[in-house]
Amino acid sequence: MPTSPMASSRSRTAVWLSAALLLTFLVTGLFGRDPWKADEPYSVGMVLNFFRGADLIVPHVAADPFVEKPPVMYWSGAILARLTHPLLPVFEGAQLAVLAWLLLAAWAAGRTAQRLYGGGFGWLAAVLMVGSFGAIENVHKLTADIPQLAGAALALAALVRLAEPGASPRRWGLLLGTGAGLAFLSKGLLVPGVLALTSLVVIVLPAYRQRRHAAALGWAFAAALPWVLIWPWLFWQASHPLFIEWFWDNNFGRFFGFVNLGGGRTSYLSDVGSLVGLTFPAGWLAVGALVAQLRQGGLRELCAERPAIVMLWIYAVLFVATLTSSSSIRDIYMLPIFPALGLLGAGVRLPTWLEKVWAGAAIVLLSLPGLWAWVRWGLMIAGQGHVGAGPLGKWLPLDYPLEFHPALVAGAVVVSGLWIAAIVHRRALGALMLGFAGLMFVWGTLSTLLLPWVNAARGYSVPFHAMRAALPPHGCVAEFNVGESERAMLDYYADVRPVRLASADTPTECRTLIVLDKAARRIAPPEGWAQVWEGGRPADNNERFRVFVRP
Repeated sequence: MPTSPMASSRSRTAVWLSAALLLTFLVTGLFGRDPWKADEPYSVGMVLNFFRGADLIVPHVAADPFVEKPPVMYWSGAILARLTHPLLPVFEGAQLAVLAWLLLAAWAAGRTAQRLYGGGFGWLAAVLMVGSFGAIENVHKLTADIPQLAGAALALAALVRLAEPGASPRRWGLLLGTGAGLAFLSKGLLVPGVLALTSLVVIVLPAYRQRRHAAALGWAFAAALPWVLIWPWLFWQASHPLFIEWFWDNNFGRFFGFVNLGGGRTSYLSDVGSLVGLTFPAGWLAVGALVAQLRQGGLRELCAERPAIVMLWIYAVLFVATLTSSSSIRDIYMLPIFPALGLLGAGVRLPTWLEKVWAGAAIVLLSLPGLWAWVRWGLMIAGQGHVGAGPLGKWLPLDYPLEFHPALVAGAVVVSGLWIAAIVHRRALGALMLGFAGLMFVWGTLSTLLLPWVNAARGYSVPFHAMRAALPPHGCVAEFNVGESERAMLDYYADVRPVRLASADTPTECRTLIVLDKAARRIAPPEGWAQVWEGGRPADNNERFRVFVRP
């Protein structure tokens, strides 16, 4: 039956509006700010060292090797930083690599969803992948988890296609191996291991118990070899001890807990609660779709008729089981599950009543925080930051002199305009995409209007620019108790690569000493040193940096 011109126009509007919503969400929050703890500062430190070209094999933070993660994110960030230098600062240029990896992941998820459900579901899978609670902030960070996300999305796209009778083993096997290899060279063994287990377990399904699947695994193995051999071999040649530290301590030691590298867990109950909350809405929609599919035909029919859906569930279950078995867990570690959950959640069919409730709730509940951001911005511009601030002063400096930034305000106007357009075209978009539009409105206004305010509290440019002015112009600088994130920012903002000391009293030839302490454990001034500067991030009453000099 021919499509009416009005229906075709609505479809085109929905496609272009969905694309604009997704791109705006990804771009806002990426640029115009400092690197934020906990993961970005040391990542920028490694990008900066690759940018300088001093050592292209062993990652470094300031003057010290830092081998927690493989280098793909930092290589790609350094390349784009070099290509855009001096038009953009190193961090801003490197963020273009984050955007590129995110677009690749979104493209893979979108095309796969179109294959699974039809042409109208690609955008929905992509926005569920990046718009779930556990992904919102993490996908905007310069971390190794971003190319790992892209690798997982590519590999799952290949496994979905391999369930089809006419699939090319070579083509999709090469993509599977490339995705797994990319994930390995981004973060290590976790995602490649889960993908390998998934590729073996799916043999229980008739669609995968075929010669083409075995052939595809052979091609995948060949495609993954360059990723898993070249850099590790060069790394081994550069330094045996550092290679062992990376491969053994940061992969197996972090997982089994015989090396304490942070991210310790509290309890399995807490992990389950985090999993349930942070996977909303993609995970919840995926479960809803599964329940509907099982009611419709049962598990046997689902395995026979929709083997790719079952494969995605196998990957998700294996990933959760592996992650919850680890002794180290953080919310950012969950990112590789979102391509699967986005694909599974995109297949849900909301009842009419729930569609209406979801749309109405999105309009009301997501308009309010976005409007609050506009009001808060107006108060800050007027110098009335303390009015109606409530508990915000615990995290943000209420006396911050927020200035009028035309570009940021223009960005907020665009974000608000897209939200209004989404409300106007809500029937064409559907309730789930409308909900994402509301999320984009909240995230976008916070990441434009209030970005300088949040950045003052979370970034290091303010204290380290002030520190740089207090440092002697030349000579050796030592440090005590300064972590890798802070050392990376000292290098980035103050061009200082300090010598690490075991204690504040350790003998050193340096005549300048930087000390970092916390409120709960203040460090006594070292004997023979005179303090010349003290400072920290605005509204941070915990961290304190001090600079000492001696004759």
